[in-house]
Amino acid sequence: MTNPFSLAGKVALVSGAGKGLGRAVALGLARAGAKVMVCARTLADVEATAKAIGATGGDAIARRCDITRSADCHAVVEATLDHYGRLDIAVANAATESMGSAEAMTDAMWDACLATELTGYFRLAVAAARPMLAQRHGAVVMFTANSSVVGYRNLAATAAAKGGVDQIVRNCAVEWGDRNVRINSVNCGYTDHLPPEGDVNPGEGDLEEEIRRTTPLQRRGRIEEFVNAAIFLASDAASFITGHNLMVDGGYTIK
Repeated sequence: MTNPFSLAGKVALVSGAGKGLGRAVALGLARAGAKVMVCARTLADVEATAKAIGATGGDAIARRCDITRSADCHAVVEATLDHYGRLDIAVANAATESMGSAEAMTDAMWDACLATELTGYFRLAVAAARPMLAQRHGAVVMFTANSSVVGYRNLAATAAAKGGVDQIVRNCAVEWGDRNVRINSVNCGYTDHLPPEGDVNPGEGDLEEEIRRTTPLQRRGRIEEFVNAAIFLASDAASFITGHNLMVDGGYTIK
């Protein structure tokens, strides 16, 4: 019997794959059996990711890609098709440093955040979906956050981008479903892999105590837990799931 969670024989594209969550996702997809195109703005970073995948017996290639540029998104998809002959999975993952109060948010900070975390995600998804729609099979996974549905201090730009991505997921699911292309999001909660700019605190007290108090599972998420969610949504085990925003946050958003 075929394992529906296996990605053997599939080809995946992962953006923002040079470090952090994106790198972990690329490694996870490869362990599940996928061949992987890893891309990010810094070529050296994704070359290191591809090398790490190869060292574990996987198959990966690296390309530079700035997802804010449509031409880059289409070029990396074409490079994937040229090398592997198909594309079955696309994972949109990238982030910017955009923390700050709403009144202190500069135009440049706002524009940079939405260019990458909203418009860039959309451009990559559309570029990747084209060959999937033609072959009438594929899965797109977008990494967002639970800030798409709950309020945090100092996160207005990021939250706006995440909420927009969730809506892209719902609308593209309606458009692409008749051609068997699924699109979903993984909405992360507090994680143990902190971004370079630090973390957000919804209250005024100790953040770790706040997380324990407000999260039913009483802890931060481990990076592999977010990776596993993406693997699931990319796999045939999720073949009847599309347009869904999967909250992977220990129950934080149900409080």
